[in-house]
Amino acid sequence: MARIAEQNQKIKEVLPTVKTEAEQIDQIAKIRGWFRPKEDSAYYPLIQEFLNEQIDAKEATSRILGPIDEKIKDAKLDDVDFMDLWKSIIHSAKRLTFRNGPQVNHNMLIDLVSAFKEHSIPGNEQYNYLYQEMTDFSMACREALNDSPVAHDGYIDREIEAWANMNFFFALVAGKHIHDLSMYALFVLREALETPAIDDPMSTANQKYDANVPAAAAWILGYGHDLFRMEKDLTPSDRKQGNPGRGGELWKGKSEFSKERWAFWKERFAAIADMEGVSEQTKIDARDAIEGMERSQTYEHLR
Repeated sequence: MARIAEQNQKIKEVLPTVKTEAEQIDQIAKIRGWFRPKEDSAYYPLIQEFLNEQIDAKEATSRILGPIDEKIKDAKLDDVDFMDLWKSIIHSAKRLTFRNGPQVNHNMLIDLVSAFKEHSIPGNEQYNYLYQEMTDFSMACREALNDSPVAHDGYIDREIEAWANMNFFFALVAGKHIHDLSMYALFVLREALETPAIDDPMSTANQKYDANVPAAAAWILGYGHDLFRMEKDLTPSDRKQGNPGRGGELWKGKSEFSKERWAFWKERFAAIADMEGVSEQTKIDARDAIEGMERSQTYEHLR
């Protein structure tokens, strides 16, 4: 706990000295030791140029994938740092707000990820699987899940925002059927909506809702259409495998994706939207999630 307290003190000291929210997230990433691009990353500056509209998608894709193609052609696959590419993209996602506004949005990153998956290596098509299977992407996403908000005398707002932003990116990846991250939705929704929030020395129950609900709402907004239609029994066939689809204490149903669990999540968002003591932003996010769920249900009826 002393380490977290020291980190929090550093964060509180540095944030007022940094102008933009994105740069504040950069500073938190360094202090917390988040999953992030290397200091000399070849990919991260290119991605920022693209997001800042200094180069278009075609040029960004060419400058990222061209050198990878060359290394594959020269049988130097070990020299390709796929993890740094994904770290660069995921960290960039943390810096982009998932809420509506005039800011650059996550769909630009989705365009890059889609281009990666669909890319074909000229003259070396037998290696296309390296792109189609999204080499190291699953590992990168799993590691990034460790970057959740840290409680110590409450939470840091900018850290909560970065967590929600990243989860919105994951939701879009799943929603565009680029890569199956549906279990990550379950992890986040379980923590926010199925787990009783209680006061403890590190944070109050209301602060826990403030930390976890925005990311849960982000999953609904980015992946709600698919989540509503998903019917899947997640009960493990082998107890030794664990039970990743299990519910939190408040969910009395099975390990599953189902209309019943969806309805329970909707009830919980509604309760949080009217809850005393949570932040106004948390209430707004909960209401936005409810509206997103209703749109998803309407979309289903119209199909």
